[in-house]
Amino acid sequence: MIEGSTRRKILVPIFYRGHYGRLRPVLKAIQAHPKLELLVIVARQAAYDNFFTNIWHSEPPSWRSALPWYVRARLLGFLGTIWPYRNFDRDYVVRKMKHDGFPIHASPSFLIDGGVPATMAKSVGLGVMRIVDEMRRLNPDFVFINADRFEMMAVAIAAAYLNIPIVHNEAGDISGTIDESVRHAITKFAHVHLAATDASRERVLQMGEDPQYAFTVGSPAIDALRASNLVAEGVIGGTIDMRKPYLLVLHHPVTTETSEENLRALESVFGAVERCKLPTVVIGANSDAGSNIVGKMKAAWYATTKLSNVFFIKSVHPDRFYQLLRNAACAVGNSSSFLREGAYLGTPAVIVGSRQKNRDRRKNVIEVSRDASAIEAAIQKQLHHGRYPTDPFFGVGDTSIRIANILATVNPPIQKVFHSYPQR
Repeated sequence: MIEGSTRRKILVPIFYRGHYGRLRPVLKAIQAHPKLELLVIVARQAAYDNFFTNIWHSEPPSWRSALPWYVRARLLGFLGTIWPYRNFDRDYVVRKMKHDGFPIHASPSFLIDGGVPATMAKSVGLGVMRIVDEMRRLNPDFVFINADRFEMMAVAIAAAYLNIPIVHNEAGDISGTIDESVRHAITKFAHVHLAATDASRERVLQMGEDPQYAFTVGSPAIDALRASNLVAEGVIGGTIDMRKPYLLVLHHPVTTETSEENLRALESVFGAVERCKLPTVVIGANSDAGSNIVGKMKAAWYATTKLSNVFFIKSVHPDRFYQLLRNAACAVGNSSSFLREGAYLGTPAVIVGSRQKNRDRRKNVIEVSRDASAIEAAIQKQLHHGRYPTDPFFGVGDTSIRIANILATVNPPIQKVFHSYPQR
C-alpha cells in the first residue's frame, strides 16, 4: 500500500473478450467506489512495437497473409507514438470498453502470433518485460487478476516481483486443461483470493493460503447477466430468428490435447449439428494454442457446407452473447460460460470433451465424449427437456459490489506464509 493514499489504485488487465464480458460489473463497481481508482491495461499483438521479435518468434498459419498485417500493425504502432491509442480504435474489445466509458491506461504489445503452445509461452515471457514497465509507471496498490488465461501468468509474475499485492478472482476452480495449472499457480502468487463457490475456497485453503484472505463472493458473470437485456431481439445473420429454436456452438481448443484430438472433437460437434438440422450460430474460438487449427476448420466447414441455417461470427459483444446464450434451445461445445452463466439462465447445454472436466456444474449440463452420435443424442435429450430453472449456485448478482468493498478494505501482508490445512 502507498502510505497516505486516499484512493486505492486497482489495476485490472483485460486481455480477452470473455474477460471483459464477465468483468464489466467489477470495473463499474471499482469505478463507482469512493475509495478506489480504476486502472485498466489491455494487450496488443507484438507486431505493434516488437516487430522483429514478432517476426522471429511467430508461427502464423500463413506468412503470405500475416506479413502484410504485421507491417500495417508496426506502422500503426509508430503512428500511435504520435497519436496515443489512435491505432487501437479498431480493436474489438477496446472499442467496446471505450463505448462503455472505461479508460485505458496502458496497452503493452506482447502477444506472439501463432496459436500454438510455443507462442503462448513466448507471449508470457515477452509480456513480463512489457508489463513490468507499465506497472512501474502506473504504480497500482493492487493488481486484480481474473481466472486462468495464459496471459495472466505474465501479470502475476510481474506483480509478484514488484511486490504489488495480487487479488485473484475465480480462485480454486478446477478444469481439465493447462488452464487449471495456470489458475493454481496464480493462487500461489496471489495475496487475496476471491472464489465463486465454497468448494473453490476450500481448494484455495488446501493450497496453504491464509483463510482470512480467502473469500467466497460468487461470480461477477452473474452480475453481468442481470445487467444485460436478455430479450430475444432480431435476426442473426439474416436468417436465424432468435425467437425460434436454434443451437449455439462455442468450442475452444484444448491446449493439453493433440491437434488430431482437437480436430476430431470439432468434427464430431459439426457432424452432430448437421444432423440436428436446427438453425445454428457458431462463434469463433479463443486464442489458446490450437486456435489456428480450430479456426481454419471452422472456416473451412462453414465455407464447404454452405448451410443456409448456419451463421458464423468470429466475435460478438458480451450483451449479444448473453442474449444468444439465454435464448438458445441448446448450447454445444466446451465453453465455461455454458456451465456458469448457463446454469443461471437455465440454458440446456452439452459439454464436449475434457476442457471442463471436474469443473463445478449444475443440472443444465450433459457432458459427453468426442463422439458425434453421443453429442447428437445429448442435444436431442436437452431439446426434449427444454429450459431449466434458474440456479443461483454461482451468484445472485451482488458479487461486484462485494469485490469492490473487499478491495477497499483488505490489507494482506506482502510476504506470504504457508498455512496448514485443515487449520490446527
